[in-house]
Amino acid sequence: MMPLVDSKALLIHALKNKYAVGAFNANNMEVAQAIIEAAELEKSPVIVQISQGAIKYAGIKCISSIVKTLAKESSVPVVCHLDHGVDYSVVVRALRAGFTSLMFDGSSLSFEENVKITKELARMAHAAGIPLEAEIGRVPDSEKGSLTLEEMKKYYTTPEEAKEFFEKTNVDSLAVSVGSAHRMKVQSAELDIDRIYEISSMVNAPLVLHGASGVKDEHVVRAIKAGITKVNFATELNKAFTNSLKEYFSQHPEIVDVRKYGESARKNVVNTVREKIQLLNSNNRADDVLKYISDNKFFECDKQSNIVE
Repeated sequence: MMPLVDSKALLIHALKNKYAVGAFNANNMEVAQAIIEAAELEKSPVIVQISQGAIKYAGIKCISSIVKTLAKESSVPVVCHLDHGVDYSVVVRALRAGFTSLMFDGSSLSFEENVKITKELARMAHAAGIPLEAEIGRVPDSEKGSLTLEEMKKYYTTPEEAKEFFEKTNVDSLAVSVGSAHRMKVQSAELDIDRIYEISSMVNAPLVLHGASGVKDEHVVRAIKAGITKVNFATELNKAFTNSLKEYFSQHPEIVDVRKYGESARKNVVNTVREKIQLLNSNNRADDVLKYISDNKFFECDKQSNIVE
């Protein structure tokens, strides 16, 4: 059995060893199972992400309990991470619910307000031994309309603001906008690799790539070399799950047992996650990560937070 671990240890190890850890969004039990099974098969550390949308859909206690239970029964290091916590109250609720990594997304706020709220949440999270990710710049949503390259660049993170934001907030990892977009269904995005190098040279922390489902594989690999150490995938998992269901229903219209088509979809997600783990070069690193955690006495999160208002 393996205790949940915090993301700080994983990402620092990845940064030092020039690979990235996959962060995969889980909206239900089958996807959570698939993510962790894939990580075990690849002997890779993994981050299971729960978004505010998943919390609204399944309930914070329900979905986080599923992830935490699976994690504690796994053979690899697993992080239970809050993805895109845009509401202060949701970040606090996730901390209380025993998440071992948090994200506050204040990218829609002014720089000053983003700094103010992020700094307070970082203080609160660190008091409980939990790391905080934040976002500077803005990763757009492709479902809200396509953007030209020039329009995309308006959202890009500048190295100077990344440095200032990091120094003022004391966050543990930083999500940056460098050319990707959320909910892209085709791998067509090309990243500003030079910008990642510049940010990495000015910010002494792991950098995070959001919206990686729409990024070409070769750009993901180059981004890791430039300093990206956490790569987020959601849409590709949703596609794998949904496409499997559609195919199964078309071939077996008589089946009404949810376990049968749920298992088919789960297996498809396992294959997708394994491919991404191999792309990020995090496979066969679980034992090294565990040793790194042990040697450096990083916090192991195996209890619920007792944070109060």
